[in-house]
Amino acid sequence: MTEKYSKYLKRTKARTVHQCDCCEEVIADEYYYRETVNDQFLQSLHARSFCVKCYEKFGNKLLTSKGKGKHIKNIKDRGLNDFT
Repeated sequence: MTEKYSKYLKRTKARTVHQCDCCEEVIADEYYYRETVNDQFLQSLHARSFCVKCYEKFGNKLLTSKGKGKHIKNIKDRGLNDFT
């Protein structure tokens, strides 16, 4: 399946706290990788962010992954009583 727009992961310095889509928080003044569209006139409304650890481990394979990794698995494993 091909994407409508070509994307890449751009290294960015965090100004505020961000949540990595796979594992942990990125604190201010740390670097993280954010999904970016190659076309300079387009913006991504729901761009995903990844910490340096995830980028070093998986690289550009993160662009083809769907969902939010561990967070979705943890929510499915919990019962209804855990949320009340």
